[in-house]
Amino acid sequence: MDPSTRAAALTDRRLDSRNWTLEALIAEALANSPELAVAKARHETALAAVVTAGERPNPTVAVAPQIVTPDLNWVNGTYGVVFDWTFETAGKRSRRVEAAREQARATASQVIDTHWKVRATLRRAYLDLWVAQRRETLLNATATKQSEVVTALDQRRKAGEASPLDLAQPRLLAAQLRLQASDATKTVALARASLAAALSMGVSGVSGAEFSFAEFEKEPGKSSCHREQALLRRSDVLVALADYATAEAILKLEIARQYPDFHLNPGYEFDAGNNKWAIGFGLTLPVLNQNQGAIGEAEAKRKELAAAFDAVQTRVLNECDRAAAGVEAARKKLSTLQALLKEQTSQMESMKQLAEAGEEDRLALISSEVEQASISVANLDALAELQAALGEMEAATQTPRSP
Repeated sequence: MDPSTRAAALTDRRLDSRNWTLEALIAEALANSPELAVAKARHETALAAVVTAGERPNPTVAVAPQIVTPDLNWVNGTYGVVFDWTFETAGKRSRRVEAAREQARATASQVIDTHWKVRATLRRAYLDLWVAQRRETLLNATATKQSEVVTALDQRRKAGEASPLDLAQPRLLAAQLRLQASDATKTVALARASLAAALSMGVSGVSGAEFSFAEFEKEPGKSSCHREQALLRRSDVLVALADYATAEAILKLEIARQYPDFHLNPGYEFDAGNNKWAIGFGLTLPVLNQNQGAIGEAEAKRKELAAAFDAVQTRVLNECDRAAAGVEAARKKLSTLQALLKEQTSQMESMKQLAEAGEEDRLALISSEVEQASISVANLDALAELQAALGEMEAATQTPRSP
């Protein structure tokens, strides 16, 4: 493995110039995720361990020639060979295979869990980029409108129709909006870096790409939290369940190890021209211990993993409930702001008509446009909160959300 080659491949990766959607980016992230590659490699290792667990012990052979001195016979020694065949008892091999298979099942569930984590990370980074870009646009527009308010008030001051104090608050608001717009520009850059990290590439890899945020721009429909399904089928629940099953299989293996393996020892010896055949039997005597220590340790580990399984299910339940509550609260907030934005838009349209007829002050119209822009920013934030909450619900249930 050449680190420089790997580094060059990482830095050279970039998105092509086509219009990227959320699902296309998710597929790209999954195809190139190093975390997912590690999880898959661990699963392959666990599958190989199943083969290892099922292997039977090889026999051993020992050769111990003996030389007789002085040399009185035509064959001056004894030459023999002894074999040792081990036969495992009490189903030890099947217990090993069972434990290895359960561990492989756990690593398979970890692959699925990593898949969902990569998906959630990418979706969150993509959402942050959309919000940052929209905020930058809205704040720049709001700052421009507020600058027009300051200009109009300054003209009134010069005409003697307003005092310098009337300019203080609008100027302060204009400065604050410019600062917020500047922060939004920085946030866009950080969001691009986060998206690049989620795609496992450098930030230059996303610089020339075009993105479609259609999924975020529309108000999402109703979504249900599949809590019961998550409690039974979520990948980390399956990992915890497989870990417990592994501990159960290991406990059975340690119990089986109380019983000694059987050894068969056939042998042959050529002794001064005589052929001697022998067969021996052997086993380990469970006199000093009956594997109580290993059995007790395996029992304690099984209890630990049973408690860990309960903890995982409790965490999943809390995450689902919190995600559902977050979605409901975000929907209510968005509904309130949309009603406020609709009312403000209607009021501004009326003011435009009056201004065109010469019955309304232009300064009041510009101020109304500033208020509408500010409400639009708040509405964007509420929509972003709802989309983030829906992403958390999707991650909590590990169920793709319907469009």
